[in-house]
Amino acid sequence: MITNEIVIKSGQGDYSVKFLKSINTISSHLEQKKENYFLICDENIWKIYGEQLKEIPIKSKLLLAATEELKTINGANNVLEWLSINGATKTSQILAIGGGVIQDIATFVSHIYYRGIKWHFIPTTLLSQADSSIGAKCGINLLSHKNQLGVIHSPSSILIVEEFLGTLALEEFQGGFGEIYKLSVTGPGQFYERFKDYLRKTGITPSESLELVQASLLAKKFIIEEDEYEKDLRRILNYGHSFGHALESLTKNDVTHGFGVFFGMDLINFLGTKWGITKEEFYREFKSLIVENFPRYKIRNKISAAGLISELAKDKKMKNGVMNFAVLYSPGDIRIIEKELDEQLENYVEEYLENEAIFRAS
Repeated sequence: MITNEIVIKSGQGDYSVKFLKSINTISSHLEQKKENYFLICDENIWKIYGEQLKEIPIKSKLLLAATEELKTINGANNVLEWLSINGATKTSQILAIGGGVIQDIATFVSHIYYRGIKWHFIPTTLLSQADSSIGAKCGINLLSHKNQLGVIHSPSSILIVEEFLGTLALEEFQGGFGEIYKLSVTGPGQFYERFKDYLRKTGITPSESLELVQASLLAKKFIIEEDEYEKDLRRILNYGHSFGHALESLTKNDVTHGFGVFFGMDLINFLGTKWGITKEEFYREFKSLIVENFPRYKIRNKISAAGLISELAKDKKMKNGVMNFAVLYSPGDIRIIEKELDEQLENYVEEYLENEAIFRAS
């Protein structure tokens, strides 16, 4: 059932997720005065929707290229200097419009500017609308490694505007389904059977996507409200992300994050069958849904088991020489399993790459 608002409980202050049809209605949901808002916006979004977004009351705006280079200390420093030069104070608020990259930089900057200022988020990609917008986490890259730095800083509000999905590139729209797929099997709010029905009836189109966005947010809401600071339960949201981030790093972000998650989930499901955890039947069904509904990426870089394992060794989920993998037992039941990055694991990964990988080498 479609709702108009979802409220997320947070120790930093509860915040609402409101669902709007039109960009033109954004201003009516902003309560602060013009001089309080500093706009950080994806430059591509401004090119398409700038005339409509000009109606939003702001003191100053900064248009940014939403690239991985922005998600660095240097990128954050440039935004911080812009805030300072333009007179942002402790009572100023950031309004961020864009996808996950814009969200990451806005979260990080809002957390450290004057030891924390309020911020609001308007996600414009399917991935950010259905997943990353809630939970308050961000990731900043360090050297060539994904999301090595970060903070948890809750937004004050989130506005999900359906209109933005209308101009989203097909590849980006398809990539958003990686996180939706993950959340469809995650925790008590899992909706795997419903997700399968959606794919069979609708396929990968914007049609009725709001239903999936809300189902995903409700599934994630349960997890993040139980474990906001990722001490235990929230770690299951890393399902598919360890190997996914490793693939992104090895390809120098040539693949979308959504596809990286697809790859990571498929590989960890394969490993789960080897460890006697994930049922072979589920692994095959899960893979077939990916192959039937999403394109097989061409990977220009040479991907090896040794390379993936080497990237895992730098992952923040490594503890005392072992890796904490989120492994699926059954839909709704994902658990954290400790495994050493040993020769046997490398052999299993090599077997997957040779016989089962969902990408093609170009």
